[in-house]
Amino acid sequence: MAVLFSFWKNLSTREKTLVGVALSIAVIFIGINYVFDPMYESFERKKEQLENRRQLLKRYEHISQSADRARDKLERIGSIEASIEGGLLKETNPDLANAELQGIVKDLAKKADIKFTRITPSKPVKEDGFMLITLKLPFNGSIKQISKFLYELETAPQFFEIPSVSIRTRRRDKEFLRVEMEITAFIKAPRDESEPEKNNDSGSA
Repeated sequence: MAVLFSFWKNLSTREKTLVGVALSIAVIFIGINYVFDPMYESFERKKEQLENRRQLLKRYEHISQSADRARDKLERIGSIEASIEGGLLKETNPDLANAELQGIVKDLAKKADIKFTRITPSKPVKEDGFMLITLKLPFNGSIKQISKFLYELETAPQFFEIPSVSIRTRRRDKEFLRVEMEITAFIKAPRDESEPEKNNDSGSA
């Protein structure tokens, strides 16, 4: 330590200034290379990691929201399907469904004090995955009875359509009207057994 002090004392003012400048430069160089640069690099790495985590969080949030929307959509579809299935006839065979529909219609007509002169089933029609079961129903009734019958059809748990209806007055008894009505109910269309066979044939070919 004494040697350094003696060396410094023997230096001229100009030399002392140069040594001071050199030491300042050395301190700045050491500070930049061994203190500032590592700190800056560490800061940049942490900044990049934070940005990556933020982007990952946004991605997970988007996936979560998409999953929630898909889940809600599936639940809505499920409730719609359940509602549709609740309105179908219970029988899946067209002939049995025809008989079921006749029984339901007779019970509803009985509530309106209506009796059918005859019931004529139409040929079932396949449409959009469903079988349409249709009955032709001619009957006589007052306006009150007809309104009651239509109300019973409207409020029944099954889905009914009325493709056509014709109402005419009677010559002998004008209080009662002559009605010819078509009523359609629905069942799920039975699977076409030939389709799997076609797929197997095409696969084997």
